[in-house]
Amino acid sequence: MNERDLKYFCHLVETGNYTATSKQFGVTQPAISAAVKRLETQYGTTLLTQFNHRAKLVVTPAGQVLYVKARKIIREISQVELEVKHANERQVRLGFSNVAGGIWLPRMIERFVKNNLLDQITTTVADSEKLLDDLRNGKLDAAVFSTIQPEQSADLQVTQLETRQLSLLVNVNHPLSKLREISPKDLKEVPLIARYKKTIPRMALDQFCFYRNVKPTILYEAATNQLVEGLVARNVGVGIAVDDGTVLSKQIVRIPLKEKDRVNCYMQLAVRKSFLPNENQQRCIELLKYYREN
Repeated sequence: MNERDLKYFCHLVETGNYTATSKQFGVTQPAISAAVKRLETQYGTTLLTQFNHRAKLVVTPAGQVLYVKARKIIREISQVELEVKHANERQVRLGFSNVAGGIWLPRMIERFVKNNLLDQITTTVADSEKLLDDLRNGKLDAAVFSTIQPEQSADLQVTQLETRQLSLLVNVNHPLSKLREISPKDLKEVPLIARYKKTIPRMALDQFCFYRNVKPTILYEAATNQLVEGLVARNVGVGIAVDDGTVLSKQIVRIPLKEKDRVNCYMQLAVRKSFLPNENQQRCIELLKYYREN
């Protein structure tokens, strides 16, 4: 068994077509057939069946098992190649979620400048789900991300950095601006400027309302926190945001959620458990791991 044969086999299973597979890898169809034959000989069992060359390719139970295992092996080999090449580099690839980026990234850039390390890092800002995918695939060395529940993972080393609360953003002329705290019932029939689904503010809003059986009235879904703020500043509706994750204008006040209904945002650092950082990479990661704002 070799990586090339596994790649041929997996692509053949996915396409069900020898011609497409041979074109994908720039080899002849007999080369693909030979690879399948080598695998079947090695495992002593049939992996693929086909009544004739025009019939549909059928994956046997043994072939399905090999496909699942082979995909994992191919991913792991690809990750090994990336990490081996990256091990001699001084660059450290860091990812920040949209929420964590707004809060932590300016502070961390300042920290890296003071330690003369800024030229040795590259930063990416994306949603938390994409960051963790890139981290697992070896495209990032570490990620600072945010969730409304502490992350638990079998393949990632996760460090809790800090916890932030979420608050309501209200125009100073809105009736809710007179309240000291906000409960879900206060939002009944109130037009809300929400973020897209799967963003931290939107998940927090949904959780905030769900447990009190309040259906939020979503007036508009905004792509960015800045747009939420802009619409709240114009008194179009009210919004929700992570504390210190926005820069409030004079037209906006921040009102905390009632203690029993509060939703937290957890800022966390994740590193692959399999990652073996060099000295410089480790130094940069330690700055992320142990840095706290005074």
